[in-house]
Amino acid sequence: MEEAEVFDAGFSGSNYTWCNNRRGRARIWKRLDRFLINGECADMASAISVVHLSRHLSDHAPLKISFASRLDKGPRPFRFLNVWTSNQELLEVIKTTWSIERAIQQWNKQRFGNVFTVVTEAEVVLARAEGDMANAESEKGLEEAQAELNRALSLEEQVWRQKAQVKWLNSGDRNTRYFQAVVTQRRVQGAIHRVKTSAGMWVEQDEYIAKEAVEYFFDLFSGSVDPNPRSFRHLIRPW
Repeated sequence: MEEAEVFDAGFSGSNYTWCNNRRGRARIWKRLDRFLINGECADMASAISVVHLSRHLSDHAPLKISFASRLDKGPRPFRFLNVWTSNQELLEVIKTTWSIERAIQQWNKQRFGNVFTVVTEAEVVLARAEGDMANAESEKGLEEAQAELNRALSLEEQVWRQKAQVKWLNSGDRNTRYFQAVVTQRRVQGAIHRVKTSAGMWVEQDEYIAKEAVEYFFDLFSGSVDPNPRSFRHLIRPW
């Protein structure tokens, strides 16, 4: 899988897809059937669902694959970006954040912007500088453009590294492509496609999943339910 640059898309349903159908201690359960995808496939749809269906007249369970375009229009969660610490203004912004709503987000837009767009813009500037090498002044501009692109690439890699949550990789060549693949895999395997309600019923629509999540955690924090993770479980299991 690693050499072919594919990964397991996850699943919902039974933990196993194969059984030797023997009795007693001789019975063996395994998960032999998997749906493998590459990064390009994951980018085709915002949600990929794999369901292990019931075995019938076979020792293998069929897999049901679904692709859907799922647009999350809800508010985005606040996340601290490690690259912010490279700017000395951060501490002052934090001091004023308590009284100004969304101060850090606004400061991020002003000082860092969209790091991925910044890389693209820096590449355009460098290409323009490389095409204009008529005099010494152009050479200075080329050096500045190269330095700005290196800075943008470094920030981009730091953001991808944080998103991928990879801490063991040594510094060296740019690992942005690898981090992107890890983030894609985490997104696919971490998607919640359906949940089981307290009444034992499965729900799949986004609004019902959200409703069950809110009700479960509201009851959990109010102390009215047993804090057992099996009470509210999503069916895509990351590993």
